[in-house]
Amino acid sequence: MPATDGVKVALVYPPYGPVRNEPGIKTVKENYGIFPSLSLLYVAGILEKAGCEVLFIDAHAEELTVDETVARLKRFSPDYVGYTITTYLFFQTMDWIKAIKELVPVPTIVGGVHLSIYPRETLGYDAVDYAVTGEAEHALPELLAALTAGTDLSAVRGVAFRKPDGEIIVTPKAPDCDVNEAPFPARQLIDNSLYYSFISKYKNFSCFITSRGCPYKCIFCEQGSKPFRARSPNNVVDELELCHHEFGIREFDFFDSSFTIRKDRVIAICDEIKRRKLDIVWAARTRVDCITDDVLKAMRSAGCSRIYYGIESGNREILATLKKSTSLDMYRDVISRTRANGIHTFGYFMVGNPYETEATVRQTIRLALSLDLDYAQFSKVTPMPATEMYTLLLKETGRDYWREHIVAGVDDDIPRPLCDMSDEEIQRWTRLAYLRFYYRPTYMARAASRLKSYDELKRSAETAIQMLTQSTARDDAGMEVLA
Repeated sequence: MPATDGVKVALVYPPYGPVRNEPGIKTVKENYGIFPSLSLLYVAGILEKAGCEVLFIDAHAEELTVDETVARLKRFSPDYVGYTITTYLFFQTMDWIKAIKELVPVPTIVGGVHLSIYPRETLGYDAVDYAVTGEAEHALPELLAALTAGTDLSAVRGVAFRKPDGEIIVTPKAPDCDVNEAPFPARQLIDNSLYYSFISKYKNFSCFITSRGCPYKCIFCEQGSKPFRARSPNNVVDELELCHHEFGIREFDFFDSSFTIRKDRVIAICDEIKRRKLDIVWAARTRVDCITDDVLKAMRSAGCSRIYYGIESGNREILATLKKSTSLDMYRDVISRTRANGIHTFGYFMVGNPYETEATVRQTIRLALSLDLDYAQFSKVTPMPATEMYTLLLKETGRDYWREHIVAGVDDDIPRPLCDMSDEEIQRWTRLAYLRFYYRPTYMARAASRLKSYDELKRSAETAIQMLTQSTARDDAGMEVLA
């Protein structure tokens, strides 16, 4: 019998609003859809494997208030309440943790990538009792077992906690898990019909990962700091089959940093999907230098309907600074071949990169318009901890911005390394990029032909109206420059 058998753990996913540093895409975020918290569902699977009784509350998807969430928690009577914390949404989550802790006074456990960077700062909040500082597969069951047995937590790897005298202890890193042995996300604990993206085909929708880490070293992404570990094709398709047959899920969004890193593995996954005759639709994220025609054909034949490409910039020098090791010609070629294989394309772009100017932003927008993408996202650059870009920021400013944010509530505009554009300018150009891309007559005609329902038409119209009303005369002037 596991040492944690019968321990009751409630996992809470709080609601979150538009992110603080992206006011320009507020409307897009509001209309983007509802995604399950894959990280917390993995934690739920780990807890159930360890013998715990688990309650999962998705307050975001269900639009629950704190009081409604507390009522469910009290009926369950948990021994612990758990959350995932991101640096970006720290205070949105912490406000919920504090409010629930006052009404359900049981120990709080938090986890997430944020805790591997700022464990002491987070434990500085009394509402947080324990933290898992890396992957949870080993650390979380061992933490609960030690708490149940009353043994020394210092022997548990991958955790942080406060001693009775207030001293914060952070133990050494726990070993990475075998990704083929990790429990599947506990999707049986949620109503999968609640989830969708604005471009999903089916209502029963879920997120999915087939690998962890990334071998590439893009300076803006923390995944490059983690070793690449890929699940086997059979393990991946076992989970897809379970989701489809047991939960009625027909559409998936693969959130791997780069799904097609190992092309032979991708083709094997696709072959196995077809062998099992899974009637599913899915999307994946990858790089243009990890795509071949045989991979595209295999993905399309197995149900892939959309590929998200990290393009980032239309300026060659900026791409080199970001360590993208890709070219503009490569983007044009791969996007064209993807569309030729009947797969929709989604391009990610960033504004506010190192050495960014208004001239380079214009290049990015013009590239986006020239690629004939089905969708595009333009984001303000936000240097995040554990990235090379953030290291550049530390060297340039001498400030650990995110630590100041967590400890002291600092909430000014985040600096961007090697970029002289103001936050206001970056915001203006980000909004302009959206308007210029999505409100072209040719694009709007094509988008209208894809609409599948009245609800989708209504949502698209509302989004358009909101974004257009956010436009300013200055934006319109900029659009004239770009024309």
